[in-house]
Amino acid sequence: MASNQKLGLQTSIDAGPLAGRLALIREAEDLGYTSLWVAEVSGPDAFVSLAALAANTRKAELATGVIPIQIRTPGAMAMGFLTINELSGGRAIAGLGVSSPVIVERWHGASYRKPVTAMRECVTIMRQLFTEGRSKFQGEVYKSDFRLGMRITAPHPPKIYLAALNAPMLRLAGEVADGVLMNYSPPEAIAPMVKHIHEGARAAGREPSAVDVGIYVRMCITEEEDKAVDSFRRELAGYAFVDSYNKMFARYGLAAEFDEVRRLWREAKRDEAPRAITEESCRKIAVFGKAQAGRDFVARFRAAGVTHPVVFPIGPAATASRDYPNTMRALAGA
Repeated sequence: MASNQKLGLQTSIDAGPLAGRLALIREAEDLGYTSLWVAEVSGPDAFVSLAALAANTRKAELATGVIPIQIRTPGAMAMGFLTINELSGGRAIAGLGVSSPVIVERWHGASYRKPVTAMRECVTIMRQLFTEGRSKFQGEVYKSDFRLGMRITAPHPPKIYLAALNAPMLRLAGEVADGVLMNYSPPEAIAPMVKHIHEGARAAGREPSAVDVGIYVRMCITEEEDKAVDSFRRELAGYAFVDSYNKMFARYGLAAEFDEVRRLWREAKRDEAPRAITEESCRKIAVFGKAQAGRDFVARFRAAGVTHPVVFPIGPAATASRDYPNTMRALAGA
């Protein structure tokens, strides 16, 4: 990896004893990972997790990858990211997404409407608070009349990255964000997605190169490839009822497989449903096996226009304590 290249790592503080997990995170930073990404679905809390990382790292950027914008107000998120930025000396990345109606409405009782408009307005409010300490805004989804009361000493504000799968959000990321985080996509799909990002940047009068292009690169460096593939099938099947992911997977030729997942699920054949996703499809968007295969996968993403690949170790929960560090170490410097 060239000295100016970025390479991230997805992590979590809840996968095993905290002391051991933090030791792995420090090791990742020593191995040269330039960013650490914490996802948030149903726990643990992303901000608390990043606070722990801020206290235990020195130079890696610290990112949410990602949090749903609808379950916290823009002002509350801005305070959280500014706090992480202060604790880390300016290393925070606000990774934002619009999640899904199930998570936003059923789980949290919040409103899921006009996701692209909501994201644009949320970023506007957060930028105002990041740069001016004051937000006065009235939009279709959000309104804000809020002044921060915290002292800012970090050398620069948090960066903002948008999770994006389809053209409208990819273009918005190009318009308003510092970066984008893509997900579950094969290398051959990246060029058209980057084109949308660059279109958005040009429409806003920005240089396309100003937008960092990131993607979660899922992989498991293991000798037990079959078990890792089966685990990934179950992971993918969980997205069969998320419209934004289904639109994206259809572009990759997986529509029929996900239709079958939904059919089996509705027939209460939930154990069978993941098997509708073929091994070929799993290997199209993730890597299983030897370290060189993982490193080659990252290289293909870089060649396609990704500037910030984020290694996302996957695999069966039963072997995570082995597979995660093996994958992390094998991909260092990729």
